[in-house]
Amino acid sequence: MGKTSVEYATDQITIYRYCNYRCRYCWAWRLPIFTSRIKRGKYDPVEEARKYLRITGRRVIVVSFTSDPYPWDEVDKMMTRRVLGVLANARQHRVLILTKNPTLALRDTDLMKKHGDMWLGSTVISIDKNDWEPYAPTPKSRILALSIAHDDGVKTWMSIEPIIPGVTKPEEIIKETWEYVDYYVLGSLNYPRQLKLPFTEAELKRYYMEHIPRAVRLLRELDKKYTIKKELKRYVGEL
Repeated sequence: MGKTSVEYATDQITIYRYCNYRCRYCWAWRLPIFTSRIKRGKYDPVEEARKYLRITGRRVIVVSFTSDPYPWDEVDKMMTRRVLGVLANARQHRVLILTKNPTLALRDTDLMKKHGDMWLGSTVISIDKNDWEPYAPTPKSRILALSIAHDDGVKTWMSIEPIIPGVTKPEEIIKETWEYVDYYVLGSLNYPRQLKLPFTEAELKRYYMEHIPRAVRLLRELDKKYTIKKELKRYVGEL
């Protein structure tokens, strides 16, 4: 089973060994060492999901980090639906779905509601379309899909990550979405030097110190649950 070191989860299942969305900030598919590790993975994700049926201790499982669980191929292959179908019977665990294509994921809200603690989440780095995510569904379509799921009784969450200077204003995203997002994760831009992105550590720190305290104050005012990832805390400390 795939362990994870993120603060809000214990495990993750990677379903597809490729990703069509080609986001410019994605270290998993732009740094060869990570890409090779992902492609070398041999396990059957459905069998991997079945292992959680036998585990009694509570886990928090993300589907998934390193590749999107809803590429357009999912329309026909339905691998993610099969995985979620298994996990829907593992009610002792929390399942967090993370996708840039939550519109396609709406097809599986029956499984999310059957489980009862299976959350639909999406990554959003800006309200409007941006050139950092050239092949992904638009941010507005993701936000709309989360609102539809929330109205249908599904718990929702949002990863505002990576927060990119000049692109991501987390407080504005929260203001736009708080009525139908139950939980937020805030994260930094990682590996900028290796990805050849034009941001220094000083620039990142300055931007984060301007925007993250505003976002945190707003989340507290709205009584929203949130996590600031440790990589971001390295810049802003404890707020």
